[in-house]
Amino acid sequence: MSEKVKATDHIAQISENYFFDCQKKTLFTTVGSIPLNRAEKGVLYKLVTEAPNMVSKEELLTAGWARKEVAETSLFQTIRTLRIKLKEQEIGQVIELVPRLGYQIKIQRFVSYQDLCNIPEMPKQDKKKPRLNNKRYLIAAVAFAFCALLVSFLYINWPTEYKYKLINDDKNNTLVFLSMNQDDFDYLLQTNELFFKPAKLNNKLMFIHKLDDEFSVAICTKTPDGCDIDTAHAISFKHSELSTLWELLDKYLPQVPPLAAMNVLKDNTTMQSGVKSYNIFLEDGDFTTNLSHHFVNQVDDSTWLFTSINYRPNSDQSEYIAASFRGGRSIMEAESKLPFLITVTNYPEYFYWVLSPADKAKLGIKPPGPLETLTNDFYVDVEEYISYLLYRQPHLQLWLSEGYGFHWFIKEGSNDNVFKQFIRGEKCAELPIDFENKPSCP
Repeated sequence: MSEKVKATDHIAQISENYFFDCQKKTLFTTVGSIPLNRAEKGVLYKLVTEAPNMVSKEELLTAGWARKEVAETSLFQTIRTLRIKLKEQEIGQVIELVPRLGYQIKIQRFVSYQDLCNIPEMPKQDKKKPRLNNKRYLIAAVAFAFCALLVSFLYINWPTEYKYKLINDDKNNTLVFLSMNQDDFDYLLQTNELFFKPAKLNNKLMFIHKLDDEFSVAICTKTPDGCDIDTAHAISFKHSELSTLWELLDKYLPQVPPLAAMNVLKDNTTMQSGVKSYNIFLEDGDFTTNLSHHFVNQVDDSTWLFTSINYRPNSDQSEYIAASFRGGRSIMEAESKLPFLITVTNYPEYFYWVLSPADKAKLGIKPPGPLETLTNDFYVDVEEYISYLLYRQPHLQLWLSEGYGFHWFIKEGSNDNVFKQFIRGEKCAELPIDFENKPSCP
């Protein structure tokens, strides 16, 4: 922490209603907390503790992405996001760009936690000055309420409450809408016809998740016994792609090989100790399929160590080449709220790129687009994230992860014990998803 910031006065008042705790690296207002990813925390912390001085772009890149090399575009995006979260009315009002050099932040003062909770002593009743007493009482009440909110949002981790709704239609389609944000959930319900749009959409199970400007859709064809594994796809895209989603998918999905058949390297290496997962990114009318292998080792009844190898396709998607790997710990929660079967908290510990930009170009691997870049950066920008199991059947599982969206996991070519060790009970889903036969999920 900068010498300008005393240990006791560790809360920066950025504006009248916005505060940043330099010890906990948390941003909050008088009405609630504002979530920050790891990069946002690092960049904002560096700006605040160096205020009012300018901080160079190189220093901010180091502060936000200590464990990896990123382009300046990542810093630009993070600054833009911080400006939105700090409710800048115009660029430079809070975070100011110093052309070609860096950025500086404008803050009002540094205060202590005690200062924010300094409730004035109640005055004794004075019949001659009732208005003054009422005013002081109001000030005390407001201060108390603010202090209570501060304690709540800084020191209590409230569980995320997902909103969800299942809808069936007359073509045997089942759609499940989910969001952790009420506004996003309301939008999904008001525009659900967009997801029924294709006339030939029938016998589909579809999960739709929205958070801010990002969508994630998981889809498969329903059979009497569950999902057809070869038709299971997960697509992430921005709101701007929504109107063209189905037209593009109709042309693209038939060309995507089933997950079980996706080749890893030229010899189609089979890895018996893990499971496969994949996700499709739709950006600017183009698609990229990402394939991963996951390996887990059980530490105790609720803790696993995991390593994931990510493969990117070459230009004609005939070959998947290892591009990065990551790992950490996963801890299963004792309970999981509807609509989820299982809730797992993941703690990332490392992330490394295998291929250099030159290697990617030589192998015909196109660079990730903005949405995919944000998803990749998410892993190293957060200290923890939550994953939820929504649906399962023999050999197939659907997970929803914060910052990642949906992923289908498949057991083909994998060890049964690895695939089953996250499973409790015999339910295929907590939601009443109808199939012709009742699926068995031992």
